Amino acid sequence: MGVKMARQKPKNLLTSGIYRLSKLPLLSRDKKFRLFLNLEWIFDRLAHEYSYHYYSSSNHPARIYSYDFMLEQIRSTDAVLDLGCNLGDISFRLAEKAKKVVGIDYAPKAIETAKKRYQRPNLEFHCVEAYEYLKGNKERFDVLILSHILEHLDDPKDFLMKFKDFFGHVYIELPDFDRYYLNHYRKDLQMPIIYSDDDHITEFDRRELKMLLAECGLEVLHSEFIYGVQKYWCKVL
Repeated sequence: MGVKMARQKPKNLLTSGIYRLSKLPLLSRDKKFRLFLNLEWIFDRLAHEYSYHYYSSSNHPARIYSYDFMLEQIRSTDAVLDLGCNLGDISFRLAEKAKKVVGIDYAPKAIETAKKRYQRPNLEFHCVEAYEYLKGNKERFDVLILSHILEHLDDPKDFLMKFKDFFGHVYIELPDFDRYYLNHYRKDLQMPIIYSDDDHITEFDRRELKMLLAECGLEVLHSEFIYGVQKYWCKVL
């Protein structure tokens, strides 16, 4: 949600002081540019981490927008597979509307916690290998949830091609490289790219991801870019 501000704005002493210090000839313009790019990464990362101390997982703005986006698309007749469900937060919320939700993760402790924390008659959690589970499962799933999965994979295209035929629709959520115009400066300066997790293999820009989805036979029906993430609701062609 945007904001409307008065033309005459109150002074922020900290911001004003730092801005004035930046004008002092202590470093070259090139070194200042690089320094400020790195400081931006540090403080952005810290602010994001501390946001999860301020908000709970159920009322964090980033999570609320994701839940709303998914629940708007999911039908009450859908069977949903949440792959890489972790502690089960998304699975639990989707089970409010979907006919059935199955959360899968390879981490035993995460699944153990999810089972203790969340119970619904239409909700299950399993610690299994997802592809083997789908091959051995006679029930057809309608929706695959991939929330912050693709950026961790060595070959996301192979993964999507392997899994898509088990589903009618796929939800994909991952970090939005294009939320930072500063990332593009960093590329030009050959500096390390801003990332949000040490385990990320790929930070997708919007154009790159849409091309990948098209190559994999996924048609984007709805998309949203807010709170630093990309969200796509796709139909399997």
